[in-house]
Amino acid sequence: MGKVVIVVGGQFGGEGKGKVTAHLCRRHNFHAVVRCGGPNSGHTIIFNNKPVVLRQLPAGVVSNNINLFLGAGCLINVKVLLDEIRFFNVHSERLYIDKHAVIIENEDEQEEIRTSLNKKIGSTCSGVGVAVAKRILRREKIRLAKDTPELAQYISDVSEELSKYYELGKNIIIEGTQGFGLSLYHSPFYPFTTSRDTTAAAFISECGISPLIVTDIVMVLRTFPIRVGGNSGPLIHEIDWKTIQDESGYPYMVKEFTTVTGRLRRVGRFDINLVKKAVIINRPNSLALMGIDYLDYKDKGKISYDDLTDKAKEFILHLEKELNVEVKFIGTGPLDNEIIEKLQ
Repeated sequence: MGKVVIVVGGQFGGEGKGKVTAHLCRRHNFHAVVRCGGPNSGHTIIFNNKPVVLRQLPAGVVSNNINLFLGAGCLINVKVLLDEIRFFNVHSERLYIDKHAVIIENEDEQEEIRTSLNKKIGSTCSGVGVAVAKRILRREKIRLAKDTPELAQYISDVSEELSKYYELGKNIIIEGTQGFGLSLYHSPFYPFTTSRDTTAAAFISECGISPLIVTDIVMVLRTFPIRVGGNSGPLIHEIDWKTIQDESGYPYMVKEFTTVTGRLRRVGRFDINLVKKAVIINRPNSLALMGIDYLDYKDKGKISYDDLTDKAKEFILHLEKELNVEVKFIGTGPLDNEIIEKLQ
């Protein structure tokens, strides 16, 4: 049988799930990668030496020998998806879209703008929440992927396909979206959440596979968690980007902007209590810690654990002790190759 790995965020999104997924796809023997969620979340990868934001396709698009899947729980903006398909020249035999995935209409985006969701909770107003609500209410006029001519060549039963992969011994990555602190059900900060659950269990449900076949869960964390700009909800011990620059010794100003809206991200100190709750609910086998260079610029671009500063190693050891989970992946910068994988 194959291996099934779930990549899940442990904070408020933007942790680096796309980077971790791309790393696994490039360095390990995976055959399929499934993207969950919708276009309200962007995952950044490096393609042809440039950062590219993916809002629909899985980060596994970086490897030509890996097939791509959008599950039944996905919300699809057809224009965004088709633009990404063209950009990466994805052929129809490589992409599988579940027939029951929901299409986001322009009216869904307009409804979120009209109700000022961006001002109320920092929403990206991508129409995802309204599309989810329409599906829950079983609205007759909702459009599914199977009813969309532009997607006809990609339509499949993703649950069935993934089951075949698993039984044939092929390895699968499920690329989760956003982060635990945004879960509609489990976040301690409701109503400042997204419109869906963002746990490993929810992503399994979206794909239509059994939890019994999951072999690994990788939880991605940041040294300094972020939230989108504006009134997006609580961020414990919020600081500014100048503080990170001063404390890390970065020789230039560090700033991050959201991939979908382009807003300056809010940033805060590491909240161990939120992450402990995320670990209890998701039960990860390993952690991926991104942004170790934000603790000390001397760690920028390092590719060996032994070469990290004592400050970085102390933070990692403290995290492992508090959470009782190994930090297996360490991000030392934004580029795909700026990552350390600790070998057993």
